[in-house]
Amino acid sequence: MFTKKRSHTLRPGSASLTLVPIGRRPNLNGFLLIPILLGVLFAGTAAGQANADALREEIRLADRLIAALESENAALRLRLETEKAANATLRELNETRRAEANALREALAAKNEAIAAKDAALAAQQKLIAELKKRRTSLWKRLGDIAVGVALGAIFR
Repeated sequence: MFTKKRSHTLRPGSASLTLVPIGRRPNLNGFLLIPILLGVLFAGTAAGQANADALREEIRLADRLIAALESENAALRLRLETEKAANATLRELNETRRAEANALREALAAKNEAIAAKDAALAAQQKLIAELKKRRTSLWKRLGDIAVGVALGAIFR
């Protein structure tokens, strides 16, 4: 009922542009075997020398990179120690400021208490002045007291 069709495509690199069915390979057994082996052999020795030089260069560059990273680590350790010292100093400064703020609050409270005590003393003095003004006698009463004193003095003499 169903028939399978083969697709024909052009293969790149083929000598002629002939249609080669997919799934089938041309028979190249032994065709390029010797030149390929010679190329691999010669390329391997040349590549081996080049690889050794490249490997030496890569090791030299890796050593330079390691030295650079070690110096960077040393610089970062120094920076860490500096930051720790700075944080300790800032922590001490913060504690000092906190203590200073508490001392200022206490001084303010003492000042307010002193002002309240002074106001109370002034109020007491004002009250005393008002009482003394009420007790002050008039001029006629004083003259009467003097006349009584003179009369008593005359009697006792």
